[in-house]
Amino acid sequence: MAARKRYIDETDLLMQLREGDVQAFDRLYERYAKDIFRRIKSLVQDQAITEELHQDVFMRVWEGRARLRSDTSFQAVLLRTAKSISIDFYRKAIRDRQLSEKLIRISTELYNQVEDLIDFNETNEALQVAISKLPPQRRKVYSLCKLEGRSYEEVAAQFGVSISTVKDHMAKARQFIRDEMARHHPTVLCLLVSEVIFA
Repeated sequence: MAARKRYIDETDLLMQLREGDVQAFDRLYERYAKDIFRRIKSLVQDQAITEELHQDVFMRVWEGRARLRSDTSFQAVLLRTAKSISIDFYRKAIRDRQLSEKLIRISTELYNQVEDLIDFNETNEALQVAISKLPPQRRKVYSLCKLEGRSYEEVAAQFGVSISTVKDHMAKARQFIRDEMARHHPTVLCLLVSEVIFA
């Protein structure tokens, strides 16, 4: 019942927001602002930039309020908007060498944390190209462990090598892929990370 009441309450707020009701906007802001801020901060790791992008998210939603559907999830709208604004920021930042290097480093570090949550079978062409550049044996080991979900023990037995050799192949493969993505596809790297952060 409480969940239903909350849903109806948000539906009413969205209808009021579409009509330009500032109080309805303020109530929705209070409900979701902290979560959106936290997610943006996770992606850009900079307080001032986060505050600016956070403000842009809610400003864009306010400006597009007339197009909001009353049966939609306001949180989903905010997450999509935050992701779009963050990716746009990354694309523009690539022109600024110092800022670009900082953001690439941040994305690379975050990629380390979310790598296991990414579905490598459904990711973009840039990632597949990076994997294809691995040495043949390392590519096979990586594909079996990461893409097919085989255990290190199974792969070690298949190739007649030690488990430590498989672990070494995996560590070097991950490092190569991260470096390759950071050098050649920084925006894509950000996109992969943001898929998890804004999911």
